[in-house]
Amino acid sequence: MSKRPVSATRPAFTLVELLVVIAIIGILVALLLPAVQAAREASRRTQCVNNLKQQALGLHNFHDVRNRFPSAHQIGQTWYTGYQRDPPPGGVNAATGYPVEGPFFSWTMHISPYVELNTVYDAANLNAWPWFQTMPNGKQVNGITTKIFTCPSDVRGSQVYKSGSDTAALTTYLGVSGRNQFKEAPANGQDGILYVNSSTNMSAIQDGTSNTLMIGERPPSSDLLYGWMWAGAGDSPYFGTTDIVLGVNERQGTPSAVPDFFRKGAVIDPGSLHRYHFWSLHPGGANWALADGSVRFISYNAAGPENANPALNTVITRMATRAGGESFDSPP
Repeated sequence: MSKRPVSATRPAFTLVELLVVIAIIGILVALLLPAVQAAREASRRTQCVNNLKQQALGLHNFHDVRNRFPSAHQIGQTWYTGYQRDPPPGGVNAATGYPVEGPFFSWTMHISPYVELNTVYDAANLNAWPWFQTMPNGKQVNGITTKIFTCPSDVRGSQVYKSGSDTAALTTYLGVSGRNQFKEAPANGQDGILYVNSSTNMSAIQDGTSNTLMIGERPPSSDLLYGWMWAGAGDSPYFGTTDIVLGVNERQGTPSAVPDFFRKGAVIDPGSLHRYHFWSLHPGGANWALADGSVRFISYNAAGPENANPALNTVITRMATRAGGESFDSPP
């Protein structure tokens, strides 16, 4: 006679076993998540490098046509303040009093035809005030967004500044004016490649194109008032600083102001204090395009310890000048 089991039902998991399984899954997720985040950041950083390479190529193509790089932007030689600046390189339109190449239009606007953004350049009227020009479709030229001028690590990349019907697209990338925006002592700036009314050519970069910074990262300010892409004035003296261009030891308002320096910033910045220095949303440093078209990731250590005197002649300061004759080791 065959025997039958008393019960054919399977035993269930005990509560302890279930908790152990949940704990193991939690540990695995905790181990995996940083790796996923790191992979995503690496991808974003690579795209940021590609953006800068395209911008540098656009600047070089502009140079090939005009035999000089574009100005950061152009204004009249006596507009607003008496602080020194060169005359607009293209001259002044006698009828309008504006620079021939347009008032306040940024270097990004002037290289747009060389980075396959002809539609933006063609839509802008360079003979008119840049804010806020309306296209036939009712949208404004200043509000046109494009991925090439926004770092993918900044989730605000597709946002625009809005005030009523007026809009302004935002950029993460600013031209390097040198040490700062002022020619006067003790600042001794406008010694980079892109600054107000500049007309720098390759022969002027005596420190070597592979050693001289041309474009750096600086996300838009938290209030979106600084970092306008196609045309920007910045703060007084309206040399474009904090909007489209920046010095690595920038001075706010006057040549005697305390210089800022390359260091960590923050998106949540109620006073927009971080608008006066280069920084990025990549951990540890930022990407920079150099005058030879190469792109390097440079750590904040290149600006020295954050508690040091920011006026020190650091590696990043030496790399910002086009003809300073400084020597330095490759930055970390």
